[in-house]
Amino acid sequence: MLEKQVPSDYSEMDIKKARKFDEDVRKNFMPAIISTVRQIVEDYNVKDGICIEVGCGTALFSIELCKNSNLKIFALEKEKDIYEVAKENIERESLDYRIKLVLGDAHNLPFSDNFANFVISRGAYHCWKDKAKVFSEVYRVLKTGGLAIIGGGFGKYVSKDDLERMKNLRDKSLGQATQFYYSPEIMKKELIKAGINNFNIQYDETGLWAEIRK
Repeated sequence: MLEKQVPSDYSEMDIKKARKFDEDVRKNFMPAIISTVRQIVEDYNVKDGICIEVGCGTALFSIELCKNSNLKIFALEKEKDIYEVAKENIERESLDYRIKLVLGDAHNLPFSDNFANFVISRGAYHCWKDKAKVFSEVYRVLKTGGLAIIGGGFGKYVSKDDLERMKNLRDKSLGQATQFYYSPEIMKKELIKAGINNFNIQYDETGLWAEIRK
């Protein structure tokens, strides 16, 4: 069964923590995932081609996006224990034929130039040590005419109650760093530092996003 696929060098505690993380995301933030996927598909007509999700976590976003599009998705995750739970989730949904899980770092994306039609990263932005480096990597792997959406938020289709609940949970988790991580001025500075000029920053109560086009 899936349990046997966990590598022997992972401690049971690592896997337990990763599964607890997955459980918490499902319990607390699924409305944001569903809302954001719907918004992307409807507003940007992202339905076909190759997609990379940078920082996929336990692949809940990739799975939802896969179910609502015809995209071939490459889901990138850095943490090995989280990667294994993502693998379990993808296989449980029988979507491993369309979602390819990749173990790797956002700062050095393991993809060729001009690889993807669409790059998405929701909720990983605040974890990047060198945001400009990741932005430059995202731009590198985008095909000409491609679109990247990078940032964090809840999408425009969440209810007011869910929005307030999730915002409170996010702010409690990030603490005083919330304003730093969700500053449009800092995001703009990092994009320009990466040499990217064709971008648009969306910032409202639902979140902060950079739309990058190549």
